[in-house]
Amino acid sequence: MIKKILKLIIVLIIVYFAYYFRSKNYEIIPIPGQSVDEYSYSWVGLSLIKTGMPVGISGLPGYTNRIDKYLNIDRFMQFIPSDPLAINYPWMDHPPLLGLITGGFAYLKGAQVFEDTVAVFIRKPIILISTISVLLVMIFCWINFSYLTAIFAGFAYGTAPLIVLSGRMIQAENAIIPCLLIVMICLSLYVKNKKDYWLVVAAIFSGLATLFKLTGIVCYLLTFIFLINYYKKINKKFINDFLFYLAISLPISSLFLVYGSVYGLQNFKNIFLSNANRFYGIGSNLFLDLIRDQRLTQHKYLTEVWIVVAWIVSFGYLFKKPKKIGEKIFISAILSYLMVYILFGSQPYGWYTFPFWPLIIIALSRFLVKGLEKGKNLLTVFIVSFMILGASIARLMGIFEFQPYSNIWRYGIFLLLLLLSISYFNHKKLKILFKIIIILILIGTIYTNIKYLNLINIDFWWKNIS
Repeated sequence: MIKKILKLIIVLIIVYFAYYFRSKNYEIIPIPGQSVDEYSYSWVGLSLIKTGMPVGISGLPGYTNRIDKYLNIDRFMQFIPSDPLAINYPWMDHPPLLGLITGGFAYLKGAQVFEDTVAVFIRKPIILISTISVLLVMIFCWINFSYLTAIFAGFAYGTAPLIVLSGRMIQAENAIIPCLLIVMICLSLYVKNKKDYWLVVAAIFSGLATLFKLTGIVCYLLTFIFLINYYKKINKKFINDFLFYLAISLPISSLFLVYGSVYGLQNFKNIFLSNANRFYGIGSNLFLDLIRDQRLTQHKYLTEVWIVVAWIVSFGYLFKKPKKIGEKIFISAILSYLMVYILFGSQPYGWYTFPFWPLIIIALSRFLVKGLEKGKNLLTVFIVSFMILGASIARLMGIFEFQPYSNIWRYGIFLLLLLLSISYFNHKKLKILFKIIIILILIGTIYTNIKYLNLINIDFWWKNIS
């Protein structure tokens, strides 16, 4: 009992740190206005609450009501000069659930007009949501793999700088992520316990995901792909389960159609078609871009080695047949969202990639911790761990600042690789030594994450974030 309590305390400590780093300077970084969608979502929610008419920023063709207006909220137009904002109504670019959460929170804090929806209010709910995602990542790993996998995944997803910064942004993807993770957890428990209520919960959150954004259909794809693979074929049991799931999830998803019909089905259809025919941003180098380019917004990049390495490991999982239910689920989830990502095709907008990140961090954590626990692939685990640590150190200090440590680094790595090459051929005592070394390296990667996060203030943002 005491052991379980201690484990839970460690999990809660990780969740606390995840929340702390997401909250630090959240109202100024990322710079408000670098994605005006953050305001638009909140205006839709606030206007629905105040007047019953959704009003937001769009500019898509198909709207009959448009007002071009300067609204200098958080003084963002002083820092990011732009044309007047194209404000449309009734706004139906996306379902309104996220706007009701952020705009509703601003309303509870006293917001009455659009100028009151400042970042210090509207970003608070999304920080809480993204922190919950960290907890859900750990729960999934704990249920399906091991407690140590859960702890490492929580630290990695909770402190990787790009993931932390993205978790402050009001984008529907940040709300879809916990829905997707809950569906993954429920599918795991449904298979393990054979209880229908887990399928009910999965269906409810699948429906809710689509009320944040239509890319929430990833939950439907995941459930379909996983169940059909679990039952091996389209048999009676699969049909019964999937129809039962759809009977609960589809009525929830259809609320968006009901919502649109209130403001005119023709208008809703025009906006839907206009959204579907917008510029297709994914080029032929899709897979290279997923690994190489980490966008926070359309124009802001922050190279994140965790994501690069996690993608490489995740692709590696596709070359072997998964045995564990958890592996089958996160592979199905990655493939499901890859299909959605290709279908919607908006690579220039960084937030479309956000839902990939918890999935590939789960894959990376599974690979690293499994290697340590079973003593297999230690050479690969060492190289992967050192890739993360090396890149994390490189962004903390320049090449000239690194010179005093260069001899320690090169001779140290040479010696470690020599010993590891020997231990690769089943020298058990050396394997134990290298497990300890790899654990210290992984602790170092988390430490460098925290060091980097502590550097990010407003001056650092303008000087170092491209």
